[in-house]
Amino acid sequence: MFDVIVIGGGIAGFTAALFTSRRGLKTLVIGRDIAGQANFSDVIENFPGFEEVGGFELVSTVKIQAEKYGSQFLNAQVSKISARGGSAFGGKSSCFVVTAYGKQYKAEGLILAYGKTPMDLAVAGENELKGKGISYCATCDAPLYKNKIVAVAGIGDIAADAGLLLSKFAKKIYILSKTDKFITHPALNKALFKKPNVEFLSFVQIKQILGEGRLSGIELLHLKTNKISELGLDGLFVELGYVVDSQLVRNIVKLDDQEQVIVDHNQATSVPGIFAAGDATNSSYKQAVISAGEGAKAALACFDWLQHRRGGMGLTSDWTKIKRVR
Repeated sequence: MFDVIVIGGGIAGFTAALFTSRRGLKTLVIGRDIAGQANFSDVIENFPGFEEVGGFELVSTVKIQAEKYGSQFLNAQVSKISARGGSAFGGKSSCFVVTAYGKQYKAEGLILAYGKTPMDLAVAGENELKGKGISYCATCDAPLYKNKIVAVAGIGDIAADAGLLLSKFAKKIYILSKTDKFITHPALNKALFKKPNVEFLSFVQIKQILGEGRLSGIELLHLKTNKISELGLDGLFVELGYVVDSQLVRNIVKLDDQEQVIVDHNQATSVPGIFAAGDATNSSYKQAVISAGEGAKAALACFDWLQHRRGGMGLTSDWTKIKRVR
């Protein structure tokens, strides 16, 4: 029996565990891997306190901190979440039951931090070179490609935004399209193609990503001529959007139309005792530092909820007004 179970082994999950364990809560983190989406970032330059740090290194550091204060980690895939006692998810349950690899783990509180997954191109070479020249976040990685040659494969406004951001750093940006039109907001389109280092390649489809150990280029199929050509690149930005796999909690907590968990300002979900943090939530911004902050908020809110539930004094706020003595 745990006080709280955190589902997800990324920056949000381990930050939450750090804060719950420091508050004396018996904490279990269950994740399919360590670092999650951050595994695809060789270098992160916008996390406070680090000039640059690898995604795996960053999350592993927080994991070690959480374990120092007693958090336990289980490398497993969660298959089911249920409630025991009371009126299940509609009321005051005695505990939540999390099933992973056939074993059940119980806790009074849950923190959902299972993140999001970028949509893949699903072409040969992609899995091998993720984080090694292939990026799924221009906001995160654009500065790493200063004076480099890159391509953007994506759709709509998110691809246009990526192209505009990259135009400030890269020497050359190719915008790839399966048609002769780049369907995006007219103002974005105009701004993008005014950039002298941006070139539009129409009627092309990526067939294969090339490189050994690191991306060196892509193989393109011209959809009108059926000719195959190679394009040398230093980086490829895949901007097809993200999906949140909330199948586990679809019939438990309220989700928005993108399957993101709806939370309030304290990371509480629609079910008492269940909190959520990071990319799985309906937060507008998806960055490592924001996920870490939300993980901390979810942890403190969960601690407060548990204290009230147990009849003690809740935290409510960790800011105490100090009276000035004259």
